[in-house]
Amino acid sequence: MQVDEHLRAAEGVYALGDVKGGPAFTHIPYDDYRIVRDALLSGVQRSYTERPVPYTLFTDPQLGRVGITRQEAVHSGRAVRVYTLPMSRVARAIEMNATAGLMRAVVDDVTDQLLGVTVLGPEGGEVMSALQLAMMGGLSAHTLRDATLAHPTLSESINNLFMGQPERLGAPSVPLN
Repeated sequence: MQVDEHLRAAEGVYALGDVKGGPAFTHIPYDDYRIVRDALLSGVQRSYTERPVPYTLFTDPQLGRVGITRQEAVHSGRAVRVYTLPMSRVARAIEMNATAGLMRAVVDDVTDQLLGVTVLGPEGGEVMSALQLAMMGGLSAHTLRDATLAHPTLSESINNLFMGQPERLGAPSVPLN
């Protein structure tokens, strides 16, 4: 069913979840509900196009992803930095004997904002969710690099991810200070 960005199919008619189409994740129709609830009960018009769409595949190792991928960044031509950290360099993963996988973050080279994150490793969905919150809160890669995070946790690897030497893609950028 066709809907506008506020999930309206027609005046006073809304379509949510599987009816409207889109990603088939349980958390998407729940957010659709919140968009419609806010419109009907509070008069607040939110757009579903503004939300990040995260997902987790409960494989072994677990895969969590949100935002754009490295391939999407390449095709966009946008100036980005791509940080990659193998799970074999994550202290908690080593302690758990679960070093298969990697973490990857795509960062805008001019604004230093996170554009996308992929985490393949132990509790990849949990670590990705922490990075999604950082994206939503506008935290920069440099802020995450310098954050004080509890040791030894999987989330602590966020520091190390942004300490690495990034791959630069796209158009030339303005150097960060």
